[in-house]
Amino acid sequence: MQNKKLMVIPMLLVFALVLTGFAYAHWEKIITINGTVKTGNMCAEFVQGSLIQKDPFDPPTLDWTCDDGLVNIRQLTKNIGHTNCTLEDTNNDNYKDTLKIEMGNVYPSYYEHIAWKIHNCGTIPWRIWRVIFNPGNIIINETGPIIKLDLNGDTLPDIEIDWGNNFGDQVDPCENIDLSVDFHILQPIPKNSILTFTITIEIVNWNEYPPK
Repeated sequence: MQNKKLMVIPMLLVFALVLTGFAYAHWEKIITINGTVKTGNMCAEFVQGSLIQKDPFDPPTLDWTCDDGLVNIRQLTKNIGHTNCTLEDTNNDNYKDTLKIEMGNVYPSYYEHIAWKIHNCGTIPWRIWRVIFNPGNIIINETGPIIKLDLNGDTLPDIEIDWGNNFGDQVDPCENIDLSVDFHILQPIPKNSILTFTITIEIVNWNEYPPK
């Protein structure tokens, strides 16, 4: 009887090892899944036809003026200066990403306000990171202070610019955001000057915006 009991114990051990091996083999089984992973794309463009110069409810033939620092904005009774805005694709990707501004017959204290929209034409949210003015490759990434540009190459500032507060704003896919900027022609500018410059908006992924 004792020998039979001794024979049962090895059999139980073998049976336990078989179960353990089965479980190990079961959890080590390799499963292969075939599929396609799609990533989103980040895209921004100016909205064609969204540009507003000055105030659309005021007579379009009258100029505006202001004092240094873009204060005391007021309308004049003369029509001399003019501003034209066009949207350009500088990256050859069929998206309007750069705003070109041409100011003609401008004079000291001439004032201009421009507003427009920028559209999220991609599939992921983004934030406005910085704005680049050219010529000069002047970069701003926060509201204020007012910046000054030399546009005619005489080393003297010709224009001062006040950018709106949009840095860090999140724009979701298919949404638009309103942008605006104020311009003031400074005293050293020669009479009947023609000034040309561009504004480029740079964006980053919504979760990669640099913390302040």
